[in-house]
Amino acid sequence: MVLPLNQINVGETVQVVWVASRDSMADRLADLGFVPEEEISCVLKGRPGGMQAYLVRSAVIGLREQNSREIFVRRKSDIS
Repeated sequence: MVLPLNQINVGETVQVVWVASRDSMADRLADLGFVPEEEISCVLKGRPGGMQAYLVRSAVIGLREQNSREIFVRRKSDIS
């Protein structure tokens, strides 16, 4: 099952499927490591609508919720 990144829980690890952002934001997210097949872990969630932090390529990256809604992922348990 594919879902937006903002819907995963703290401590959960997922794999990126695709990024549905505009070109400039998609390029920026790709530079940060949000690319298909990359593993991402949620390390922190703020209040609803606020910032969230993800572990990507050994770096913690903070994203606004609106940006994390544009990154579609698959839970590791759904990967075969």
